[in-house]
Amino acid sequence: MLLSKSKLLCQNTALILKNKHSWTLPIGNDTSINIFNCVTKKKEPLIVTNKEAVTWYTCGPTVYDSAHIGHASCYVKVDIIQRILKQHFGLNLITCMNVTDIDDKIIKRAGELKVDYQELSRKYEKEFWNDLKSLSICEPNIIVRVTENIPLIISFIKQLIQHGAAYKASDNSIYFDVSKSPYPPGKLQNISEDYPDSTNPHKKSPADFALWKSTKYDGEPHFISPWGKGRPGWHIECSALASHIFGSEIDIHAGGLDLRFPHHENEEIQSCVFHGKCQWVNYWLHIGHLHFKDSVKMSKSLKNTLSIEDMLKSTKPEVFRMACAKGRYTTSMEFNSDLLETATNSLNMFKNFIVTITEVKRGIIKPCLNNIVLAELLATSVKDIHTAFCDGFNTPHVMQVLNNIVSKINSMLHSSTNSAENFCEMHYLLGLTNVVINTLGMFGIDLIGSKSVIQSDGESELIDLLVSFRQDVRNLGLADKNVDILTLCDNLRDKLKSHGLTVKDHGKVSSWSR
Repeated sequence: MLLSKSKLLCQNTALILKNKHSWTLPIGNDTSINIFNCVTKKKEPLIVTNKEAVTWYTCGPTVYDSAHIGHASCYVKVDIIQRILKQHFGLNLITCMNVTDIDDKIIKRAGELKVDYQELSRKYEKEFWNDLKSLSICEPNIIVRVTENIPLIISFIKQLIQHGAAYKASDNSIYFDVSKSPYPPGKLQNISEDYPDSTNPHKKSPADFALWKSTKYDGEPHFISPWGKGRPGWHIECSALASHIFGSEIDIHAGGLDLRFPHHENEEIQSCVFHGKCQWVNYWLHIGHLHFKDSVKMSKSLKNTLSIEDMLKSTKPEVFRMACAKGRYTTSMEFNSDLLETATNSLNMFKNFIVTITEVKRGIIKPCLNNIVLAELLATSVKDIHTAFCDGFNTPHVMQVLNNIVSKINSMLHSSTNSAENFCEMHYLLGLTNVVINTLGMFGIDLIGSKSVIQSDGESELIDLLVSFRQDVRNLGLADKNVDILTLCDNLRDKLKSHGLTVKDHGKVSSWSR
């Protein structure tokens, strides 16, 4: 229920005097996760109000142009965290994303191209969802478009006016009066007094922001409101739509680091006034920027972007996801050849590991396994992965754990002591393999269904015959200690590698992988 105007303002004044930028630990279920809180500037326990229906809102695209890889890194990292919450911690996550399909940038671009703004926005929204699908990003449970929910937004603004927290200015636009908020601006980020659009003469204060923008010229796309023709401001869209879906309290609200101020700051300010409380979002989750060398961030306005479609022409989606998983979600990431090469090498290492395990299961490699060592490795790895996930979704440390698993198993499998006589049970080995497969699966990287691992039956049989023939010839060379034969086998191995096939010798047995 909404508070009365006088009671709300009294409550807000008291809260400002008590603690201008407070954060309250929610009441509910402790997930055992600690995440960085931009209000307290430290890690806090992640408490969800109801683990059977955890609410998550993500700021979506403004669809006036192709999405770039800066957007891709943000949404991939959000997707990875959501998968971890659902698959590792067993939370029933309800996700929502908005689509801004009316905006100054959309109107301007449509005018430049001489097309209807709706045609333009539909085109780029379709492209956006195709891009996300190509990166194996799960689509949100709920998608809300601004143009389909104008009455909701108008109703939200009406309530703010009734609370005395918004005013109609001389330009016929409606502005939020920041002086009526439960706290001064700067809750989510330390800010100066140099506010965006601070030169607007129609506002009472530089910190005030538009809730409803009146039309500037005849023919401008608009909607009818009690205040005349116009369209919603940017910040009010997310507040109204997220409140309509999730109500007066949201567990997690995510977006790029550049949205923390002013977008998220203003969302929080107006939503707290609307709902009559000092905390609308319990946890703000901000993704670090992706940038090129010497760039602050990737931005269309800076003309330093690379579209997702163009990036995927030379980079596999799983390589990009691997690159994202190897860094913490809060930190920035530089997009360069070294980043992609490192991610590619990691991915290939895991793929080759799966191929090797397949050879073990088929009996081609007959290892001598130290199950005492493997049992301890399995127990510590599972524990370390869980601890890392609890530590602010520390995916880089998880990658280190997986690397350690592969390294130790490979050294054991490729030991010269391996033979058919030393073969023993494999349950710990396969248990560790499942840890690798399932954990990378949470990162959206499918090792089992990868085309780079699984070839067509005909192709696999042909390569099997070739590798088997080389193996037999090599064994003859080993038995006779014939250097010439062994050299020929090594030369064939090197030539196969130049064609994308890696052949490994395990004593007298050979295996191959892409």
